[in-house]
Amino acid sequence: MKRHEFITKDIYKTIKDNNYWYNCLKNISYYCTESSYGGAAIIPMDADMQNWRYGSNENTETENLYYNYWKNKSPLSENYSKIDLTSGFIYKDDQFLSENEIDHIPFYQDFLRVFGVRRIHNVLFKTDVGHRFILSVQSPIGMDNNDSEKIKQNMIKVTPHIINSVELSINFNRKSKSIRIFENLFEEIPYGVAILNEDNTVIHANKILLNMENDGIFIKDGKIRTKYNSYNKNIEKIISQKSSINKVFKIYCESGKILYGKIIILEKDLDTSTNGSTKMIVFSIQNVGLKTEAVLRDLFLTKSQAKIACLIANGKSVKDSALEMKISEGTARQMVKEIFSRIGINSQSQLTAFVKNISLIS
Repeated sequence: MKRHEFITKDIYKTIKDNNYWYNCLKNISYYCTESSYGGAAIIPMDADMQNWRYGSNENTETENLYYNYWKNKSPLSENYSKIDLTSGFIYKDDQFLSENEIDHIPFYQDFLRVFGVRRIHNVLFKTDVGHRFILSVQSPIGMDNNDSEKIKQNMIKVTPHIINSVELSINFNRKSKSIRIFENLFEEIPYGVAILNEDNTVIHANKILLNMENDGIFIKDGKIRTKYNSYNKNIEKIISQKSSINKVFKIYCESGKILYGKIIILEKDLDTSTNGSTKMIVFSIQNVGLKTEAVLRDLFLTKSQAKIACLIANGKSVKDSALEMKISEGTARQMVKEIFSRIGINSQSQLTAFVKNISLIS
């Protein structure tokens, strides 16, 4: 296997195992300097990304020296925060310093004493979501200007793979964290809950959702399904549409129950588009109850209007609602018109969505 192919595969091993950076940076150092006596490090420039700092030297004492005592003392670190990285990445090294100048700079004296390295070669890069990093490679004593040019070319070759690996790793860890949060917080709530990735594939579902198979809804090949093929297309359409976010939709189950669902975006920062975000879908087969009715009564409607609104949201017709409330159908229809006027809607489906939204909140 060619050296470049080897180092590329090695870099991508860090995506699912951040601790592999320690070993990978040793190989990156050897690849760039063609010497086993150099060193390499990944250095985050943002305070909230300090858990992403790794070096080829695993000694915790030297890591503390490097990231704390020597922080921002390198002659290369001046004005780093002002550098425009819109082009992807920028290479910087210390060739502007003579050997004599390096001998009289305390930073380099400490570097040589602790790490046994002489010159520093840095690449500044930025991820697709704006996190800034430095890939630093330190060459051992004895290398000349020709060696520095080779190091530069090798770093330029390897940097695009490092950027891609860091981006993928950040996203992978963020999604994994979301799933862990999901498992801890949503497993016991009285709703069926599923997390979907950017391809609208279910990556986790809680126990209640898995038990809803008795009501005619289930997960197959990572997709939410019912026993009615024609309705499955509607579900796919609802899940994929941006206009469905935060709105309540109905699924009529084989058991006769009405299943209410709501789509929520979990991670907008991963992508500006809806399809690029992780989604959570909440399903409820619980009927709208007295709690929702009380909220409607307190905030929007009269007592009788709140009652008929909840009956309709639970799937009853206006006629059946009138019978249950012991009023005429005409009175019930007038009441529904007044509800429409009060909350600014014009259909029973909008009324159902309005009430179910309040139900999920309450």
